[in-house]
Amino acid sequence: MANANEIRHRISAVEQTRKITGAMEMVSSNRMRRVSSHTEYNRLYFDHIRQAMREILDSAEGITHPYLTERPEGRRTYIVFTGDKGLCGAYNAAVLELADQRLAEFPDASLITVGGTAEEHYHRRGRIPDVSMLGIVQDPTMKAARRMSRMIMQLYDDDLTDEVHIVFTAFYDTLKNQPFECRILPLVESDYLDRTDEAREELIYSPSPQAVLNEIVPQYILGLLFGIMVQAYASEHYSRMNAMHSSTQNAGDMLKTLTTQYNMARQSAITNELAEITGAAELLKEGG
Repeated sequence: MANANEIRHRISAVEQTRKITGAMEMVSSNRMRRVSSHTEYNRLYFDHIRQAMREILDSAEGITHPYLTERPEGRRTYIVFTGDKGLCGAYNAAVLELADQRLAEFPDASLITVGGTAEEHYHRRGRIPDVSMLGIVQDPTMKAARRMSRMIMQLYDDDLTDEVHIVFTAFYDTLKNQPFECRILPLVESDYLDRTDEAREELIYSPSPQAVLNEIVPQYILGLLFGIMVQAYASEHYSRMNAMHSSTQNAGDMLKTLTTQYNMARQSAITNELAEITGAAELLKEGG
């Protein structure tokens, strides 16, 4: 058994670690709640855009958009969302595992990484990402979403890719905190043609339904992308909050064990000292 001083130093180190993990848990909890406030507004915006697209496509024949038409070639681009840092449980490992599976199925696909962990992961594997984007996952703003959406649409417009897929960690519904793949271009018909039997007022679009559709389809992609960024950010901090909570609990359990060992070591040291004092006193008595 270690002596009392060694155990006391270990107790001090574990206490400092528990303070750090506790603080990180609180920070992640606050950030997750803060970014979740954007979710409802994004969903309302997204639903209105989708409804407008559905109504325009239902209003007349021959209305379409290049982003709504599938291409036969099938050249793919994968965008992989991870965190910039670790200490978030299996968050990064799970999304990278799904991304690796997809890239193994489509080895010729282009790769865009978002987050430092994904970039380092593929560098270690000898695959240099075509584009690396850092800092975005820590700041899911509309400005960052617009910059990324412009890049994605430019790749599609320049005929450099035929499909754009995003691998990220979902945060809502049945897929909470699970890796998920979403095709963002071309748009899947079921995403925006979920027709209902509700009666709608007849709308007049100016200058024309086609012109309005040309404007709102990029906005639809922007809303979809911003929602993905928010979910990835919330999922990362949800995982980090749970990981730090478990670490704090483990540190507390370790402190209990170390405290017991420290008390035993102190008692053993006191007992030894008493035995030495008693033995010395007996020797003095025998020596006259």
